[in-house]
Amino acid sequence: MKRFGWIAKCLTGATLAVSTHCLFAADPVPIHWTVTATTPALPLSKGSKVLAKVTATIAPGWHLYAFEQQPGGPLPTNLSLVPDQPFVADGVVGESSPKTEYDPNFQLPTSLFEDRAVFTVPARAAAAKSYAAPKIKIDVAFQTCNDRMCLPLTVVHLAAPIVARKAR
Repeated sequence: MKRFGWIAKCLTGATLAVSTHCLFAADPVPIHWTVTATTPALPLSKGSKVLAKVTATIAPGWHLYAFEQQPGGPLPTNLSLVPDQPFVADGVVGESSPKTEYDPNFQLPTSLFEDRAVFTVPARAAAAKSYAAPKIKIDVAFQTCNDRMCLPLTVVHLAAPIVARKAR
């Protein structure tokens, strides 16, 4: 019975929040994000390199858009380091290889990911002091669609402790 509780909310609720819940009840969050961050050695000091790996797990039927899009198309995914932290960008953010296909929502070909996407964010420690247990913070702005609709721009705030890479 608990499993179908959202149906009762949809049938009896009249607020926008409940209506939104009803609209997305099958999968209210079609993309789940995880982040890991590694460095060659700890503790960190100024200039220490860090590589963050951000993974998007995409629900079936949904897709996430790549960095490059045509004018009039979807909002591209954007990853950035949060300001006011001990890390700064140290290169270009990378993305796994997207596929290109016709998108009925925009009526043009778009570059997108299905199932999973991986992004790499190179960074370095900017402060002169040492950090024993640092965390890197990354904001991800993205749009996701299925074949019938698109959700509005969403921003997620991610953070990960930085761990030393294991020697191979």
